[in-house]
Amino acid sequence: MSVTIPTESGARQDQLNQLACVRFFARQALPKGTQMKMTDQQHHWTNASTYVTAKSALAKQGIALPDLPSEGGSDLLAARSDLRRGMNLIRDQAIKSNNNGDSATAERLIDEVEAVAAFMERAQNLASVHDDARHLNSDAPDTGMKIMRNAADFRAHYRGEGEQVSTADFLRGVARLKTSDSVRNALSIGTDTAGGFSVPSRVMSELLAALAPASSLMQAGAGIVALDEGAKNFTTAVVDALPTAAWRLENGAVAESDPAFRGVVATPRSLAFYFKVSRELLADSPNMNSALLVAIGQAFAKEMDRAGLRGTGTAPEPRGILNTSGIQTVTNGANGTVLGGYANLFSAYQAILQANAPAPTAAIMSPRSLVKLGGLIDTTNQPLNVPAMLKDVALIPTPQIPNTLSVGSSTDCSEIYVGDFSIVNFMLRENISVQLADQVFATSGQLAFVCHARVDVAVMYPAALALVTGVR
Repeated sequence: MSVTIPTESGARQDQLNQLACVRFFARQALPKGTQMKMTDQQHHWTNASTYVTAKSALAKQGIALPDLPSEGGSDLLAARSDLRRGMNLIRDQAIKSNNNGDSATAERLIDEVEAVAAFMERAQNLASVHDDARHLNSDAPDTGMKIMRNAADFRAHYRGEGEQVSTADFLRGVARLKTSDSVRNALSIGTDTAGGFSVPSRVMSELLAALAPASSLMQAGAGIVALDEGAKNFTTAVVDALPTAAWRLENGAVAESDPAFRGVVATPRSLAFYFKVSRELLADSPNMNSALLVAIGQAFAKEMDRAGLRGTGTAPEPRGILNTSGIQTVTNGANGTVLGGYANLFSAYQAILQANAPAPTAAIMSPRSLVKLGGLIDTTNQPLNVPAMLKDVALIPTPQIPNTLSVGSSTDCSEIYVGDFSIVNFMLRENISVQLADQVFATSGQLAFVCHARVDVAVMYPAALALVTGVR
């Protein structure tokens, strides 16, 4: 009789793998009537016997028992990942031994799982302490939203449900090719309403980590906010104008000030594309995962960048910085001006500071503009140094800013976006989903995957951004 232990994911899996639950689920895998010896020993990470058992058990799986750094961070995340992977491998062997009638080996393996689980429990406790300390000691203001900006943020946000699943394995599972048990479990619970599969958290963090460096806005400091499921719209408070304080005499009236805030409604819009891959390449290529991350991550990043910068706001397109009211503007005359120095950046810098907004940290421009700035020379034909005031301003290129804009009689103009882009957020309604279009290209042996996300753009403090137009 073959019985499968239910596979859980993330924080739930960590809980189930603790001592009592591991025993309970191990017993559920046994055929009815089987007697399994239960030892009285309770493993604890401080026990020498537990250490020896866990170290030996993990070594058999090619995994070294990791040190558990008390300071947390990426080392602790990696240690927890190794422990979880080892527990799953040993557990699967225990089930196989039991199904083959070898209850003695199954009992020994379950005891090994318990030993490793003791160290997993220790890792969980360390992670909780580290997270609490980081929250208490953080100097960052509480925005009321969890904003993710880099790979570490994505891993931390999605770690609660993190399975050891790669993007390539996930797509193989969607295509019904040979894949892992973790993927099959994720697919069994991850079907969305459109018939596609919501990517598991491990894959989601991997895709977003690939997206971030391909996005000029995220390089400049913009973030991603994962919205909870619920209402179709999400209202954020935006700083529209700083209130003006004034001195007053005793019993004097308080000076009237303009409204400081307004609500911006974020309505995540559908963003989708599809791509093809041969069945053989998907099944056999050893570097398929990295290729998929580049393709999917950059496809989303490219259009999110364009919409975040220049989106019209007319459905189904989000409203980008260009069409957001309240930003600063710098022009270059009736017909534009050839970029011959840093004057445009200084003008944008000044406009932002005069609006009482924070100093710019980045300038996003077309590759043509960046190369022109890099090619500036002085009177002795030596490369022109970046002015000291702009040395902390990152110059970031993106092909999503065109060089063919019309200003007056000129048709070769471009734009430069300057500011503190940490006030720009992509509002992500749900996990990216993937749907298989297996019939469209079946005759050529190709598989087509439709990737779908729901995203909007929110500019939290428009005065902190400046748009330079007419750049030639």
